[in-house]
This record gives sequence, structure tokens and C-alpha cells, in this order.
Amino acid sequence: MPQRRTIQVAEDGRMNLPADIRRVLGLSGAGRIILMQDEDGIHLTTAADSLRRVRELAAPFRRGSGSVVDEFIAERRADSGED
Repeated sequence: MPQRRTIQVAEDGRMNLPADIRRVLGLSGAGRIILMQDEDGIHLTTAADSLRRVRELAAPFRRGSGSVVDEFIAERRADSGED
């Protein structure tokens, strides 16, 4: 369920994320977050979560289990008749 929070923003633009939000993001101590703005508002995530999401989106298009570069080279060699 979405949470609504009011966070104080200092004159220099700094703000503190509440501990429970940092826990949800998997942050302990210092770290970095990714802030995204779209028509629905502002969203916070981590690089690890963004990478996981990209992998999920790309999974249906993944053809093999090896290196994409190795597959590309093998296809080119096959097309040219090389061994």
C-alpha cells in the first residue's frame, strides 16, 4: 500500500529519508538512490532495482544463455561460410 510522507527540505535542498523508507530501498548508511519523475509523480529506487527491472523487461527477448557477442560472431561466421 502506498505511503504518504511529509519530509522537511532544508534551504540548501537537502532532506533526510526516514529509516523505514531507507530499509525498503535496502539502504544502510550512505548510498545513492535514483529519483525519477514522470506524469504520476516522483519515484525513488536503487540502481540494483533498476537493473533488475531492465533484466525482467529484456528477459522475453533473450535467445541464448551465452554471450551475446559470441552469438553474434558465430552468426556472422555462419553467414560468411567460415568455420
